[in-house]
Amino acid sequence: MPALFLLCLLALPCLAGEPLVRRISIQGNTRTREETIRRELLFSVGSRLDSSLVAETGRNLRQLAFLGKAEIRVHRQGEWADIAVEVEDLYARALSPLLSGQPGELSYGLVALDYNLAGRGQFARLLLHHRAIEGNRAALYYEAPRLAGSLHALAAGAELGEEGHDLSLTFSRPFRTLADPWSWGFSLYSQEQVQRLYAEQALAARYTDRLEGGSLWLTRSAGRSIKFRPGFRLSLSDRRFAPAGGYAYAPQDRRRLVPSLSLLVWQPRYARERFIHSLGRAEDLQVGSWVALRAGLSHRSLGSDRTFSTLALQVSPCLAPWSRAYVFATLLASARRQQGGYRDLAALAEVLAYLRLPPSHSLDLRLRWEALGRPEDQTQFLLGADSGLRGYAPRSFDGRRRALCNLEARPTLWQRPAWVLAGALFAEGGAAWTGPVPSPRLALGAGLRLGLPRLYATPILRADLGRGMPDGSWQLSVGLGQYF
Repeated sequence: MPALFLLCLLALPCLAGEPLVRRISIQGNTRTREETIRRELLFSVGSRLDSSLVAETGRNLRQLAFLGKAEIRVHRQGEWADIAVEVEDLYARALSPLLSGQPGELSYGLVALDYNLAGRGQFARLLLHHRAIEGNRAALYYEAPRLAGSLHALAAGAELGEEGHDLSLTFSRPFRTLADPWSWGFSLYSQEQVQRLYAEQALAARYTDRLEGGSLWLTRSAGRSIKFRPGFRLSLSDRRFAPAGGYAYAPQDRRRLVPSLSLLVWQPRYARERFIHSLGRAEDLQVGSWVALRAGLSHRSLGSDRTFSTLALQVSPCLAPWSRAYVFATLLASARRQQGGYRDLAALAEVLAYLRLPPSHSLDLRLRWEALGRPEDQTQFLLGADSGLRGYAPRSFDGRRRALCNLEARPTLWQRPAWVLAGALFAEGGAAWTGPVPSPRLALGAGLRLGLPRLYATPILRADLGRGMPDGSWQLSVGLGQYF
């Protein structure tokens, strides 16, 4: 009996564990409704304090485009814990002009959007856009990430233009937390667009691509420090092609019903850093490595136009070799096996490296190589100012292989609460080819970056002036976001 009493005394600290959450307060929100923030919390009054859920809640809140800051402070008082969630609303509504491209080939438009519709965290966008190549388009998009306050998400979009349309509807139950065991959803879509192929900057083929289909998926998640996520997907697509504008080439029509199995192995790890992808705002960098495998089967007995199997493998190691240095690598290979051998072989290798230089500068590098072999369609890679080489006009080079090297120094010039002005000095080289490897082209240049940390999604306005080597041409390009 005394021994049993002693064991009970020793067990009391273990039973007590972490303190209980007594109070949760939300501070700093002006337009965002309090229930919009509370529904993202992974803890509640009366639950045991879990530091991992507190950290994950902070990351989830900072991923919301309409919040500029999300800090969670825990005040312990004996067996109780009071939690204060401090957020900052961004300007989430805008009527903004759009401008991208190069002189003589500019795309422009007007967008009205709201990232926080009625303070409920929903997203709506109306777009009127003139594209330099495709012509005029109008689009309406709506997304409810927490439909009617539930864990389900709804997204719907409609886009109409001179060269086709894009209609989509997605209903899903995504993973809300790292511990969520299931995710599922389905989508429907109808698309029509004009595809173009080039040869030495000249238009070589033009055809209409009509696609209708849908998919449904189910994913299981297990594990703690290492996540294992096996999944199943069923995709149905019906594609029709037709030559346009007097050209003769178009791919063959195809109908596919493809069930596939996948496995994702992922190590969730995060680092908070500034001046890597954005300007000024603290980012939650995903620095955990992962590997993904997918295998699928298309068979005539299932209604497909032909029988084949598919296999894809992606390995993405993430490294932090020293303080404030990050390396993100991607190795991807996919192929389709059918009677007669392998088709649609695709390979990609990319390394992105970011070195943060105090107090607010960075040095960044991109190495990328990609190749296609025996493609089902006459697919190609393009190279120019809009695809990796800023000293040359868009579509200057084309081929089934492409290699790129971009080195960029990004000094921050002025930093204010409402805006950040930064620069870019870049040197880059690349080539696109099909036959023998051509001589790589080089480009040098400089640019400006204007970051708006108080605006929705903290956008960056970009303008670059590059000089091609040895051609001696100058190219001005503008757009949104960092170049890589």
